[in-house]
Amino acid sequence: MAEKFPVLGIAAVHRVGDLAIGDLAVVVAVSCPHRGEAFDACRALIDELKAAVPIWKHQSSPTGRASG
Repeated sequence: MAEKFPVLGIAAVHRVGDLAIGDLAVVVAVSCPHRGEAFDACRALIDELKAAVPIWKHQSSPTGRASG
């Protein structure tokens, strides 16, 4: 992203393990000289992360049936 946008700082964290509904799974942060550039860089970063990182969801219902 630093090559595509005027990024001053960038970070991305993906949680692992059991998460409850509503828990944050991914957090991205970008610092740029202008707010619009930062939002665009965040959007591009999360899109690339979702496309490139092999993340599988395993969900289970209250009855114990797994899906995903």
